[in-house]
Amino acid sequence: MKKILLAMLLATGLFAVTHSAKVIEALNSGGYTYIKVQEGSESYWIAMTERAVTKGAVIKYNEQGWMQDFHSKTLNRTFDKILFASDASTASAPQKAPSTPDVMGSEYKQNGTITVAELFANRDKYAGKKVRVRGQVTKTSAQIMKKNWVHIQDGSSFRGQDDLVFTTNAKMPKQDSVIIAEGLVIKDKDFGYGYFYPVIVEESTFSVK
Repeated sequence: MKKILLAMLLATGLFAVTHSAKVIEALNSGGYTYIKVQEGSESYWIAMTERAVTKGAVIKYNEQGWMQDFHSKTLNRTFDKILFASDASTASAPQKAPSTPDVMGSEYKQNGTITVAELFANRDKYAGKKVRVRGQVTKTSAQIMKKNWVHIQDGSSFRGQDDLVFTTNAKMPKQDSVIIAEGLVIKDKDFGYGYFYPVIVEESTFSVK
């Protein structure tokens, strides 16, 4: 099913249809922003990578693909139909400013490492490249979808994003330990079932320093 969905999104992305609609409601969850829009006489929901939008703004976006009966696990909500969209821009109103200021620096940073905030802020720059991040392990999960999952925070944040996820087949570090994590940056990773990551680091290794 996921392979079919991916093929559909890739195929429709090659022949993107551009929409323009008014924002009625917006919800952020699990790396997505879910937006109810009004386009002409029709209202419907769209989903795209997490961003700030303003109620009443007119936004433009490209169509990637429709899904019926889509369930968002993080919202615990099923949408009768939803449009996955990309390349959004605001036509008539500026985007809403973040409610908290960005914190780009970190006391954990060392030579050769970047902060969590720097990675989120520059995900296009780092996509497909290896990075090293030093921070504290805040959560671990073993063997989910045949991967181990490690969450790291370092006190930095960008637009409210302060938790960076690393996946690995290696042994996981201990909870609350301070480590250097190294791996390959992937952006806009969709595992399905509502698990979407604007940034995730895969094929990761860990060292204690």
